[in-house]
Amino acid sequence: MAVFRRPELEKDNPIAPQMYVGPRRRRALLREASLSPASRQGDMAETLQALTVAAERFVAKVPPSKKLQEERTALLEAIVPARQF
Repeated sequence: MAVFRRPELEKDNPIAPQMYVGPRRRRALLREASLSPASRQGDMAETLQALTVAAERFVAKVPPSKKLQEERTALLEAIVPARQF
């Protein structure tokens, strides 16, 4: 019996099509998602706080350079409103 290689089943194949998810599995996934507890506002604030702290640490570690200055400035500008929230 010959073994056929199917590229769509290869784990790290970037050009492989997405796996087929049938209607029953799709409904089961939607049902599972609807039963899971929704994210509360407090959770969102904690997540935003953690993300802001991580972004500030990243900006502090990145050495200033002309190539990265635009990205660094954009990240700093995004941190300010997140901190105010």
